[in-house]
Amino acid sequence: MDATPISTYQLGRLQELPILRLVSIGAYLDGGVQDILLPIRYLPEGAKEGAKVSVFVYHDNEGRLIATTLTPLAEVGQVAYLRCSSVTEAGAFLEWGIHKDLFVPFREQATKMQEGYSYIVFLYIDQMSGKIVGSARLQKHLDNTPASYSPGQAVQTLVTEQHELGYRVVIEHQHWGMLYTDDTPRMLRRGESLTAYVVRVREDNKVDLSLTPVGYAKMDGESQRLLSLIKEQGGSLPIGDKSSPEAIYRLTQMSKKTFKMVLGSLYKAGLVTLAPTEVRKK
Repeated sequence: MDATPISTYQLGRLQELPILRLVSIGAYLDGGVQDILLPIRYLPEGAKEGAKVSVFVYHDNEGRLIATTLTPLAEVGQVAYLRCSSVTEAGAFLEWGIHKDLFVPFREQATKMQEGYSYIVFLYIDQMSGKIVGSARLQKHLDNTPASYSPGQAVQTLVTEQHELGYRVVIEHQHWGMLYTDDTPRMLRRGESLTAYVVRVREDNKVDLSLTPVGYAKMDGESQRLLSLIKEQGGSLPIGDKSSPEAIYRLTQMSKKTFKMVLGSLYKAGLVTLAPTEVRKK
C-alpha cells in the first residue's frame, strides 16, 4: 500500500524545492502533495530536472499554487510596512514585492486602509481560505510566546508608532518593545527598521531597548571614542550636558543619555573638564 503523500513545501516562506520536470510554460517543482508551477519567466537559465531552486510559494488569483524566484517584502510570520495599491469591496491590497499583492480583509484593518498610504501588517495563513493574508491588528499576533531575550542582545526592530515615552517597536516579528525618548538621538520614522539592544524584559513580557549597546564594554568603547573625537577636534567639543540631543548626535552619533553617562565617567577619571555646552580634554 502506497504511503500517503506529505507536503514538502512551506506556503509563504522562502525555500529550496527540486525541479520535477521541465515544460513549455516553465517547470513543475516537487511539493509533495502536489506539483507547484514555476512560470518560465522565473526559471533560472540552464535549470535541469532534479536541481533545486530557491523559491517563494503562494496562491495566484485563481487559487493555484505558484512559485516565484522573486523575494517578497515579507514572509508568513513576519511584520512589514507595505504600501496600499488598491482597495476593493473585499478589502485592501498591499504591494508585496512579487507578482501578486497581499490581501488584507476589512476585518483585519485597524483603520480603513486607503490607496497610496502605507501600513504595518503581520502576515499569516487564514484558516478558512488556506491563503496568505495580512493583518494590521498586531495585538492578535504579537507576544503570543514568552520574550526570552538577554540583556545586551542585538535584535531587529520595526518602528510602529511614536509614544509619549518614546517609540513602540516590533522585535524580531514577535514581541512588543519600547525605545525611550532619552535614549533616541533622532526622530524615528514609522516603518523604519533598526538594530536595537535589549536593556531588560519586563514582567508584562514587554521589552525595553536601546539604540546603542549596553553594559560596561559599551561604555569603555564609547569613552575611548569620545576622547579620540575631542583630540581630533583640537582638544574640545562645542557640546555639553545642556546641549540638544540633535547637536550631540550630529557630532558624536551618541544619544544624549549615553553622552552624559560617558561624560560623567571621563570627568570622574579626571580626563575632561565640563561646561554646559562644552567638553574639554585636560
